[in-house]
Amino acid sequence: MTEMWLKKKPIRKSGATPMYVQVAEILDNEVKARNGAHFALPSEGELSREFGVSRVTVRQALKQLETRGVIYSEHGRGYFSTASRMKGVSGFHSFTTEVRKLGAEPGSTIVAYEEGQALSPAFRKHLQTAGESGPDFLFLRRVRSIDGNPVALEDAYLPAALYPSATRATFEGASLYAEMAATWGIVPTWTDALFEPTSATEEEAGHLKIEPGAPVLTVWRVTVTDTDQAVEYVKSVYKGDGFMLSVNRYRL
Repeated sequence: MTEMWLKKKPIRKSGATPMYVQVAEILDNEVKARNGAHFALPSEGELSREFGVSRVTVRQALKQLETRGVIYSEHGRGYFSTASRMKGVSGFHSFTTEVRKLGAEPGSTIVAYEEGQALSPAFRKHLQTAGESGPDFLFLRRVRSIDGNPVALEDAYLPAALYPSATRATFEGASLYAEMAATWGIVPTWTDALFEPTSATEEEAGHLKIEPGAPVLTVWRVTVTDTDQAVEYVKSVYKGDGFMLSVNRYRL
């Protein structure tokens, strides 16, 4: 057992507070003490020996924390802390700006950049848009991270006509929305989005450092200006369990 678990309160085996609630409280406090860090919890067996309680008790404590969103589980891998700094990142505003407002460090790594691309059929299907026809898009694939921990894989199609002279280097490091405004005078204003629970493909899993088939949340969206000019078509694949929700005209 690592040192982090040694400063624990003893489990009271008699009294009004059930043992699983006590274990859950100790683990919850440990997660909070880590200030949003992402880490793996010890196994059920290790926790059982450490606290001197049964595996059933440990399992009850873990399930309670999972229900509260403090931790999450991955099949065959165990339990992990939920990175609290991800809370409040909507997925619609500037990722860079939102993460910095939360006191964390955003990261963005370009893993693919291509010019002269057509909007993929999957985008047309999910966003129910004809989009612009022909090979008139810049394609940008990025891994988004918080404090070095990859949290999303993002594919973006940008109408090439709106971004003259853009190159891969243009999008290295800086906030895409900040670059839009500073270089081309484009101000994203509205977004229509579709949320979909899916399973990570091998490629997605590799970028996000999760197991293939792990649950992820896929968000498809189109972002427009106040004159309804589409400025980007985006697919974001986020770590974690998901749900399906359509969001229309979300104010940016």
